[in-house]
Amino acid sequence: MTADDRSGRPVPPAVPEAAGGDWEPWEGHQTRTNRTAVAAFVCGLLGGLLGLVLGLVALVQIRRSGQRGRGFAVAGLVFGGVWALVVALLVIGLPSRPGPNEGVRGLRVGDCFRVGDVAPGTRTAPDEVTTVPCTEPHDGELVDRLPGYERYAGEAYPGSAALSARAETECRRQQRNYVLDPLSLPTDVRLRWYVPSRVEWDTDPRITCYLAGTQPLTRPLRQDATVLRPEQLTYLTAVREFTEARAALAAQGPTAPPAELRGMVERAASANASMWLALSGATWPAQAREPIEKLIAEAQGAAVSWRDAEKAPDREQMLRLVAQAEQRRDPQLDLAVRRALGLSTTQGDPAR
Repeated sequence: MTADDRSGRPVPPAVPEAAGGDWEPWEGHQTRTNRTAVAAFVCGLLGGLLGLVLGLVALVQIRRSGQRGRGFAVAGLVFGGVWALVVALLVIGLPSRPGPNEGVRGLRVGDCFRVGDVAPGTRTAPDEVTTVPCTEPHDGELVDRLPGYERYAGEAYPGSAALSARAETECRRQQRNYVLDPLSLPTDVRLRWYVPSRVEWDTDPRITCYLAGTQPLTRPLRQDATVLRPEQLTYLTAVREFTEARAALAAQGPTAPPAELRGMVERAASANASMWLALSGATWPAQAREPIEKLIAEAQGAAVSWRDAEKAPDREQMLRLVAQAEQRRDPQLDLAVRRALGLSTTQGDPAR
């Protein structure tokens, strides 16, 4: 017997060692609840992200001390995680809306917006705009914002007329890449732009390009790589140059001077060859293969007439050979390809 046993005083039970060296309370011992775990639960319940941090700290403390409160700590972790997810969704998911003093400065490419009572066609940007989902009625859709200066920032104000001329050229170039399929645009939609005033020039010398209609728009107009399927994008980029060359030739060719006409014919001939080469080298879905193959054969057959037109000695013969090349085209074949790829087949019909 030990000295304590002989004295008659009670001896407390020995504390067993836990496997791995961690202390564990003996049976019947009442440990207190970890305060950090309780704090984690309260913070998480009230909507604080601190519950996430405190929950982790509490679990570490409970493992070391053997205190109670693991349920509180886990609950704090769960609540804190939920609030963290909500905050992340709000930050990522909500579109940025221009503040009341930002106007068009706060818009991003593809944003749809309302301008209130500002008259259509106004060249000066409104003081305030409201960003809305493109499926809701809106007044415009931003194509891009471009530098208004010609060579470098800090140039003297060039005047509204010079800025408008610059805006027309640059905005049309941006629209060409923003809407790869002009057939998808509604008939009343036009390209418009805002130019900076003399007062705005020093702080925001940028041109704002946007699309607008005579009536409020109710759908997005963007048709580029961000919204088109790969096969749609491949087709539109393959035929775009030839389509534009033919349109220019039809509109200006009959009255163009001989040298200018020859340049137009050379452009169309080169674009026709590039088109069928691009179409031949691409992979197409099953439903589009047959009409695409026919379109390639059509373009290859017309290539001879286009080459002959390039070499024609005079204007009359050049126009006659261009007409022969155009006679080989079957408009129904273009529509068949578009239907197979889910592209617009009538003006204003969006891609599917």
